[in-house]
Amino acid sequence: MANENQTQPTRTRWLIFGLACGVSFLLYLHRYTWAVAKPHIGAEFGWDKTTLSYFDSAFMLCYAIGQIPGGMLADWFGSRSVLTTMILLWTLGLGGTACVGNFISMICVRMFFGLGQAGCYPTLSKVTKAWFPPETRTTVQGWVASFSGRMGGAGSYIVFATVCLGALQMPWRTATLAFASLGIAGAIVFWFLFRNGPREHPWCNEAETDLIVRNDRDAARVERSRLNWRTAARSLNLWMLVFQQFTCAFVDMVFSSWVPLFLIEQAKVDITRAGWMAALPLVGGALGGMTGGTLQNELIRRTGNRRWSRSGIGFTGNLISTVLMLALVQMQGTYTIVGTFFLLKFFADWAQPTTWGSATDIAGPNSASVFAIINTAGSVAGIVSSPIMAGIVDRFSKGDPNSPAGWTTLFGVLSVIYL
Repeated sequence: MANENQTQPTRTRWLIFGLACGVSFLLYLHRYTWAVAKPHIGAEFGWDKTTLSYFDSAFMLCYAIGQIPGGMLADWFGSRSVLTTMILLWTLGLGGTACVGNFISMICVRMFFGLGQAGCYPTLSKVTKAWFPPETRTTVQGWVASFSGRMGGAGSYIVFATVCLGALQMPWRTATLAFASLGIAGAIVFWFLFRNGPREHPWCNEAETDLIVRNDRDAARVERSRLNWRTAARSLNLWMLVFQQFTCAFVDMVFSSWVPLFLIEQAKVDITRAGWMAALPLVGGALGGMTGGTLQNELIRRTGNRRWSRSGIGFTGNLISTVLMLALVQMQGTYTIVGTFFLLKFFADWAQPTTWGSATDIAGPNSASVFAIINTAGSVAGIVSSPIMAGIVDRFSKGDPNSPAGWTTLFGVLSVIYL
């Protein structure tokens, strides 16, 4: 019996799963505080939507610049040290947001915050490859990338807006510092419990290591790998994923940066209700990502065809999102609109594990670098999208915050981009 127990795989990978989900949750918990604080910041400093959009772009600029270096560092040095450093850096940037006093200082801390978060998801992509066998990897990626991240964003909207700013009447600066303190604790826990791969973890036995790497030997290379850039540049799959990520990330900025403002301006809801209403679409995205990742794994298992299983899920999700975004143009009533946002985000994000799964399929041991290339396209979309969205709303509403024309035009444009 003792010998039999020794051959059973340990379950350390599920501890790693919890840590990866926690990092993803924390990243979005911190990132989405900005969308909630934005109306308060604008009112305090007298900044209009276009000015506020510059801070979105400052974040996304450094987020884009740091993607590929962050992914390369993770492939070379391993995920543990890189992710711990990133958590501490972005936490410092978040805390700095509460200490600014003018336009220049806000630009600086937003850039620092973006740089700190830049390489997180490329590195988490490497974590899922190093710690999970291909048979369950896409399901795990759906939980880590979509469910945990979106629930972190939803948690930020609910706790930061509804509880801290609404029920407790905390100043936005105080609430921001309170949230930043969670990052220090998260970095400490992650450093002590995480390891780069199963062979490095003292709680992981040889049977679990073999379970993880036997069908993907590249997963065993958790350090000292370097991407062949010529090979990457010739990959049609990679270029298609870059295009897909750009379009989807462009639209996604409306959820991370503008939905709370839309609810306050157009639906005339107070900050307490705006918090949970803005969180609801993110809950939809969380459930959609979890569903999409699980469904992809099941389709791959049943059909043996990764290409159609992945692209079929992605195509269906984005097509339905197109229809729902276009439907928003004609909708009336706050609850109807919020419910549609929920469904829209569900189908948009059930396609997200397609990107993660495809990246780890084609990347070999360089999954962090390959995913960083793809995510850089999304970051570039984030840089250009927020000023464009603000410009559309301001131009077509003609400076009248009560006019629906600007938001209606924006939703029409976004539906085309989804298509």
